[in-house]
Amino acid sequence: MKRNVEVNVTGIHSREGEPTEKVESLAAGIYELLEDGSFIVEYDEEQDTGAGSMKVHNRVHIGADGRKMEIVRGGATTSTLTFADDLEYDTEYATPYGTMLMKVRTKSFDFTKVGGDEEIKLVADYDLEIEGQVVSSSMIVIDIKNAVAS
Repeated sequence: MKRNVEVNVTGIHSREGEPTEKVESLAAGIYELLEDGSFIVEYDEEQDTGAGSMKVHNRVHIGADGRKMEIVRGGATTSTLTFADDLEYDTEYATPYGTMLMKVRTKSFDFTKVGGDEEIKLVADYDLEIEGQVVSSSMIVIDIKNAVAS
């Protein structure tokens, strides 16, 4: 089963010695419930590069038990981020200028459904580390709602 959804993503990033950065985006997307009870949401967003903008394709997969979320980002930069309570793992962030190895440490992950699956909220609180140093304490909030027919 597929349906059109609105995807609102808020990223909050705190770096030592810098003001907290909040980035928000709103996009149209596609929600698909899979046979195993898991689901996928795919959407495109424009990302500001400082020298213009680029399109990024995002694929969010939530396990059937709602305890794990994987975000795969594609475009000029690629990354895979996986979140689950107390999960720590190594990942790559690939850019046109090279690849960075990062460690992602999820502090908490929350999955909430309202009205069956009419509205879904995903919240991950996590740290990003490079070479053993925390470079960012971050939170991502993804709100998924049925698209309103016009």
